[in-house]
Amino acid sequence: MATSVPPFPYARYNQDVWNAHNPDALAQYFAPDAKVHSMTPGSVAGAGLDYLKTRARSLFNALPDVKFVVEDVVQQDDRLAARVTLEGTQRSEFAGIPATGKRMKVYDFAMYRVVNGKITDVWSLIDIQAMRDQLQGASSPSAHFR
Repeated sequence: MATSVPPFPYARYNQDVWNAHNPDALAQYFAPDAKVHSMTPGSVAGAGLDYLKTRARSLFNALPDVKFVVEDVVQQDDRLAARVTLEGTQRSEFAGIPATGKRMKVYDFAMYRVVNGKITDVWSLIDIQAMRDQLQGASSPSAHFR
């Protein structure tokens, strides 16, 4: 029988780190040796708080007005799944796309493992094709949200 795990404060985590643009807050929510198994195409999987902070700073640099909206969260035992909308204006290179000055809005689907109240593992899948389409002019953000 699985043991009950206290709910992870996912909405607060998103607010404190991503919407506050505060990479240092990652230490409150991630284990020091947390592993990122998948991320945005073009970035390399990695581990540890320094890696996570570097990735966050890269995002904030590329999309200085980025905002995360939590759409859905499901937690069972040590697993948490979330669907989050990212929206922002690209000001520098991101995911291999040169700066465009255009706005984009995409989904991020992520699975987390939470141990002792801290995230130890992340698997994330961003809709990179929608991002490319919007930033490189193929379609509007609303075309990808139905």
